[in-house]
Amino acid sequence: MKGLTIHQPWASLLVWKKKQFETRDWQRMYRGLIAIHAGKEPLSPLEDYYDILWELRNDSIDFNEPYFNSTFGKIIAIARLKDIHLMTRELINKQSHLEQVCGYWEPGRFAWEFTDIKPLQQPIPVRGLPGLWDVSDEIQQQISQQLGMKGQQKN
Repeated sequence: MKGLTIHQPWASLLVWKKKQFETRDWQRMYRGLIAIHAGKEPLSPLEDYYDILWELRNDSIDFNEPYFNSTFGKIIAIARLKDIHLMTRELINKQSHLEQVCGYWEPGRFAWEFTDIKPLQQPIPVRGLPGLWDVSDEIQQQISQQLGMKGQQKN
């Protein structure tokens, strides 16, 4: 299993299925299970994300500072990296306003598409790394125990 570090609030918005794509300026050939790791600190205070807060104003998710502070530097979910799409104007224009404000959408960049997202009830502290990184066997075992997976973690 690979890991991908994503800053908050983007990591949680992905896990809560409020966004489907993580935007990057790079791609990889890897497809399969990804541990979603919340970066060790936010890029900026939560109130700087006014567009997102406004979009989620009627939502039932708990979008607050204490939650985010409890997730920094931890694997919060696993997901399946289904595909990585080259961004075109057409792809960008198909995205909702929320999806667009939750990423850096520009032609020539890449939209990483995630499916089968499974949140962890007890986020697991791990040191993240740039790019895709290998999740240790020990951490994979902890994830499997939480999610009741048998023999699926290596993919």
